[in-house]
Amino acid sequence: MNIRRLILIAGAAVLIAGVIALLVPVSITGNGNSISCGNAIAADTSEAEAANNQTVAGVPILNEIVPHTDYVAECQQAVSSRRSWSIPLAVVGLLIAAGALVVPRTRTVS
Repeated sequence: MNIRRLILIAGAAVLIAGVIALLVPVSITGNGNSISCGNAIAADTSEAEAANNQTVAGVPILNEIVPHTDYVAECQQAVSSRRSWSIPLAVVGLLIAAGALVVPRTRTVS
């Protein structure tokens, strides 16, 4: 196996890892249960919004501060974090694989 094919396989593996990371569901933990946030391609904050509506933080109480966890913000942060490393991983894999395909083969003269 030559070095060009080895680089192509490595680039394809990195690309596949990046695409899988984009497609794997993102979730956060809130109120003792898991809240789904969609995936890195399409964020879905509907469960986080429902979890926000279940807390008492929306009820006004005079002279008291009720701690409130914003599950929508946590979901957006988790999705953003996943995107911040999985998109560059997929792009680097694509560039490595494409570079291995574009580089011309060297022929030795015998």
